[in-house]
Amino acid sequence: MSHLTVIPATSLRVKDWNDYGELHRVVMSLFNSTQLPGPATEKRLSRNILFRVDEGTAGKILLIRADVAPTNLPPAAKTKEVAVEAPPVDTPVRFRLTANAIRRTKPSGPTVKRGHGTSPVDHMAEWVSAKLDAGLRDVTIFDHLRSVASSGRSPLQLDVVDGYGIVRDVPALEALLQSGVGRSKAFGCGLLTIARA
Repeated sequence: MSHLTVIPATSLRVKDWNDYGELHRVVMSLFNSTQLPGPATEKRLSRNILFRVDEGTAGKILLIRADVAPTNLPPAAKTKEVAVEAPPVDTPVRFRLTANAIRRTKPSGPTVKRGHGTSPVDHMAEWVSAKLDAGLRDVTIFDHLRSVASSGRSPLQLDVVDGYGIVRDVPALEALLQSGVGRSKAFGCGLLTIARA
């Protein structure tokens, strides 16, 4: 079981919607810390807390999926319990994913700092297909928007991808839905949502 929460941007106090370090702190403040076991660096991971910023019909929204329900929500927020269930094998689905689509290269020496040796992925269709391959086959992207925001410390590349695919493996797809896809999950990346096509 999982919890899906939708919060209109107008009901949150966020200074800069392009600062995903701030958004991470806002999201984590919505949860009761006693629900999140482990050291501070593992609390998000311990309950699979994922989020992304989407544009809804009424404006910007914050979408959160987690194993536990957030408890410190503004009145306009809506949370529902949802099963993490993928459709049967061979079912066509559409999906949305916000990802940090970068490739790391091996450091050329001990003086290379963290974050260096990364480059944006040029072929998003190949990258997304590879990341979703365990759960989806025949992935086709029909929309892709790349932007650069901040993680609070450094630039953060965000790739919002809408596409289609066919369910290859139900448990593998459910694992991607539950734990997310790729890196920078603490900063609004990795949340995969699907619907039957």
